[in-house]
Amino acid sequence: MNPSGQPFPSQFGGAPPPSGSGGGGGAREALNVPSILLIVFGAISVLYSVYGLIGGGNEAQIAQALSDPKLPPEAKKIMQMMLGPGVKVINLFFMALSGLMIFGAVQMRNLKSYGLAIAACVIGMIPCTSCCCVTLPIGIWTLTILMKPEIKSSFS
Repeated sequence: MNPSGQPFPSQFGGAPPPSGSGGGGGAREALNVPSILLIVFGAISVLYSVYGLIGGGNEAQIAQALSDPKLPPEAKKIMQMMLGPGVKVINLFFMALSGLMIFGAVQMRNLKSYGLAIAACVIGMIPCTSCCCVTLPIGIWTLTILMKPEIKSSFS
């Protein structure tokens, strides 16, 4: 309280919340940055999967490389698989996993569905998204935060 008896305004213009009010303020603050990072990199992975679904402009380059007589037969086989329908299925699968990572991170940010929050961390840590090199440390960091008893108890 200031000398006039009125509470100090916070940086957003309102009174600060009373301390000890519950509501998961500490958990929300601890999970804010990692959940946002998982959402951002999940969105990048979804966009990358969409790019892969629409072809990504690789078909012409692969077809040109396949016509090269010096190309070993093993490489030809792999490149032909890159043109097949299996790649579309894989891109759809990765897009679904990235979407699940985004959904889990949103639930984590709202302190709901502890299981989905853990799933978002695990999806970020396994190499199934296009940003797995970046999301691996984020997932580990977030998982260590989520394992704390006070954080776990703040989920509804």
